[in-house]
Amino acid sequence: MKRLFRGSVVLAASVSLWSCGGDPTDAFRNGVATVDVQPTSLFVTNGLPKSVIVQALDDQGNPIDEEITVTPGAGISVDLDPTFLGTQRVGDAPLGYQRRYIVTPTQLVATSFTVSAGGKTTEVPVRVVPGSTDTPVATVASTGPNASDTTTLTVPAPFQFADGSAVTFTVGAAALDAVVVDRSADGRTLKIFPPPGATSTGAVTLAVDYLPSASLASTTDVALTINATVPAMAGTDAPATAPIITIPPAGARGGFIDAGTWGAAVCGPANSGAPCQLYKFTLAADATFDVTVHWSNTADVGLYFISEDGSEDTDQACDANGNGADGQPEACTITLVAGTYLAGVVSFGPFYGPPDPNPTWVSVQFATPAAP
Repeated sequence: MKRLFRGSVVLAASVSLWSCGGDPTDAFRNGVATVDVQPTSLFVTNGLPKSVIVQALDDQGNPIDEEITVTPGAGISVDLDPTFLGTQRVGDAPLGYQRRYIVTPTQLVATSFTVSAGGKTTEVPVRVVPGSTDTPVATVASTGPNASDTTTLTVPAPFQFADGSAVTFTVGAAALDAVVVDRSADGRTLKIFPPPGATSTGAVTLAVDYLPSASLASTTDVALTINATVPAMAGTDAPATAPIITIPPAGARGGFIDAGTWGAAVCGPANSGAPCQLYKFTLAADATFDVTVHWSNTADVGLYFISEDGSEDTDQACDANGNGADGQPEACTITLVAGTYLAGVVSFGPFYGPPDPNPTWVSVQFATPAAP
């Protein structure tokens, strides 16, 4: 009992000294050296609060009981949590030097708030992540009856179409990707060639312009109704008349969709004699680009790059698969030096037993990686 009594006296004396004299180490301090905020940056879902812990520190890293001022940026509120233990006091003595603040976003923004104490300031970046009800549908701004008619999709700021994302439609029981032919610089407009026979809304991936790596699933606002028959480009049956296509610049995508006419007699030494159709393009400089090929059925299809007159093969092609359900898409990366070339889409259906019918349409997507 005596030991307990003495301990109580010592504790009471300590509390008394603390209450009367404050922090006994105050005389050795040099004021606020830093304002510490944890975490140092925030990703906050829109409408949902998140807390931060704030304390003023001296040059030894010790906490100081100092007045703290918080200034929120646009689109957020930052409020002191009065229930947090670190803000309570007994007389003039603090129980702790930490304060807790509640950050609540009110709109989709990339913003910040500043915390100041003793002449020192810390800025805390805040990125507001869209909530479940924030993501918009993509508006079909224009379209046409055919797959080769450009369909234009738009989304409002601060949303954008995710860079490199596909737009997928249901065709019968299959999910088929559109050919993306252009994405605006701000990412809010996307131009596509829908797959033939599409009768659904399109599934699309969005992002926020200040969070481009975040993926947000959405759809188009209305279903498309696209003819199953694709108009044919003229001249695909000979090198001299092959229609001109364009390989997109760095960081962009492009491509085409065409009927399956399969009338070319010349398709490079390796494939001449196989059903083929030809397209011409010119590279002003050496280039590396990605290619994805889709078509209407389960035939075996390949894409080959040959000389301008069709007399020479290059070693560049997309033809890793055979026929059947696993035959498509064909996808590859092509590297070519500057010059003019033919892209030959080849159907190997006639060489199977029994022969596979040639596809009624083919689509080709080009994507050139952004410069490092």
